[in-house]
Amino acid sequence: MQDGFKRRWKWIVSLISCAVAAIVFWAGASANQTKVVYVFSESCGYCTTFTPTFEQVIREFPQWQVERLDVHDKRDLAEAERLGAEVTPTVFVVQGGEVAGKLEGAVSATAFRRFLQKHLTKPLSGKSNGE
Repeated sequence: MQDGFKRRWKWIVSLISCAVAAIVFWAGASANQTKVVYVFSESCGYCTTFTPTFEQVIREFPQWQVERLDVHDKRDLAEAERLGAEVTPTVFVVQGGEVAGKLEGAVSATAFRRFLQKHLTKPLSGKSNGE
C-alpha cells in the first residue's frame, strides 16, 4: 500500500515541477520577446489613413507579437499612456517590457518599415536589413 502511495506522490511532485519549469520558461521567453504596439483611434483621420499601411508592413514581421490599443477603451488608453503615447497613431517597439522605439503619426510604408528594421532582432527571411 505504501509503495502505491509513494509512486503517486513522486508522480504528483514530478508533474508539479514540470509545470513550474514550463511557467518560468514561458515567462522568461515572453519578457524577452519583441512586441509591436499600435495605438490608434477609430475616429482619428490619420489612423484611418495609416492603418492599411500598418497592416501591410507588419505582415513582413511575423516573428513579432502585435498588440493594438484603441484609445477609446479605458484599459487600452491606460496602457498607451503608460508606454508614453501622446498622439494617434503611435507605434511602439517593446523589447523585454521596455519601449525600444516610438514612431508617431501617419508615415509612409517605407518610413514605417525602416523604423521596424532599425529595431529588428531577427533577420527577415529573404530580405536584408538594408532593403
